Amino acid sequence: MKHKRLSTQNVPTIRDALQTVVGPEPTRRAVRRVADQCHQMACAYLRQQQQTGALREDVLGEDVEDLAIDAVARLFERDDRGRFPEFRRYFGDRDVASRAAEDVQRDLRRLVTGAVTDWLFEAYRSADRSLSNAIRSLKRAATQHEQAELSRRGRALWLRVSASACSGREPVSSSSRCRGRHMPMETLEAHLTGVLADGATTKELLDRAVDVLRTHPDYEAAYPLTRLAQVLRAARVRVQAVTEHDGGVSHPDDPLFRPEEIETAIDRVITTLRRQKRDTYVEDGPLAASTYADYMQALRDRLEARFVPPADTALTHHEALAAHREDLSREQYRAYHRSRFEYLVQCAREALVDRLRKTL
Repeated sequence: MKHKRLSTQNVPTIRDALQTVVGPEPTRRAVRRVADQCHQMACAYLRQQQQTGALREDVLGEDVEDLAIDAVARLFERDDRGRFPEFRRYFGDRDVASRAAEDVQRDLRRLVTGAVTDWLFEAYRSADRSLSNAIRSLKRAATQHEQAELSRRGRALWLRVSASACSGREPVSSSSRCRGRHMPMETLEAHLTGVLADGATTKELLDRAVDVLRTHPDYEAAYPLTRLAQVLRAARVRVQAVTEHDGGVSHPDDPLFRPEEIETAIDRVITTLRRQKRDTYVEDGPLAASTYADYMQALRDRLEARFVPPADTALTHHEALAAHREDLSREQYRAYHRSRFEYLVQCAREALVDRLRKTL
């Protein structure tokens, strides 16, 4: 969520805004003022972590403003009376209005820093460790590859096909760029899936990726390393879901599962997950029963788009949930739903792959 800055006219001080937010009837203007201040503080703290190398961008991503929104979102969860329990617990026994402005700023910064630290801990704990492992493996393989090089573009690390390997196409320039469009992830995934089905090593996968990038003159002979790891992971999930078994690899025209069999497996996964997570998210958690039901419907859409042919790789998490929640903007999704929904997507995907593998 990109915060809209408040007009400089009639903007409440942070002290006055906090006094209103911790009160019984918080106003929209006061909440926006406090949210804007918390977001700025969270961004500043995360950028400090980024500069010292403590922020694991390979796991969380590089958009500090989006990360900051996720990190402070819990502070702005309301109770059933529309109040903000986190702020009330922290400031409720203090006379905010009578305190010095610098003291209020210091206390708010401590609250935000604690919230960001707690969020980082949980995010790292639940992050996809397989992606980090894939990135490290690709780095090792790339440093030993004769036709590949690693270089940075800004803060991102890129795998680049060496100039000597780009025969028959525009040479790679000294600025680590090659003319052409960036190859779509689904295109590269399609090229790598067949290699994965044969049980390829990281080196063999990298050989194939380099060859694909080298021989397609319409696309750039370089790729972000993190995205390449994501492509490998997506291809691996697809292969494991439909081809991992004791016999040979099935011909693509003779798939192991019929669409209706995958649909049935999805139904069972959603039913089980709905029961398992209800206490956490509804009975003792932050979601209304109707919102939780929308999550489950959107989860089904995501699994069907990913696993039931023909796959719809263009469907995003936000689009899936927005189909069941009227007027859900991208900003609202990022602020209030993304971390929970995408965790459930991961759980559902892993459960479905495991169920399909067991039926082979």
